[in-house]
Amino acid sequence: MAKKGRKKTTVAQEMEKAAKLLQRLVRLKAADDNGYAQCVTCDKVDHYKLLQGGHFIPRTRTIFKLAEFNIAPQCPGCNMFGMKQAHYVLRYRQYMVDTYGERRVKAMERMAWYPPKKYDREEVIQLARELKRQIKIEEYRISS
Repeated sequence: MAKKGRKKTTVAQEMEKAAKLLQRLVRLKAADDNGYAQCVTCDKVDHYKLLQGGHFIPRTRTIFKLAEFNIAPQCPGCNMFGMKQAHYVLRYRQYMVDTYGERRVKAMERMAWYPPKKYDREEVIQLARELKRQIKIEEYRISS
């Protein structure tokens, strides 16, 4: 009788794993050597583990789901509830303009409605491996 192997994960499941790793990496990169980072919308400073990786263009627009430049640290209040209010969205947009420039932000806003890039499963798994490698480097920086 043949052994049952583990069922392969779907591309969407692998993308979700990679997205979570990318959000963690962004928070780590934004953190100082003690592990503290600042929310881009309300300026609250907290440990990177207590912050979230907030998306300028929402994750539902999957074209930017795995784009590091679309993610920045946000406190849970701003990320989950604040982004439903215009003034929080405008603060995040101003952060993006200050960081990347008005031209790039406008391009991102236009591109948000483009069809998403089609990833194959192996490509996403490789991305996740690279993200894990970078996370280890950042965690070592903070723990030193």
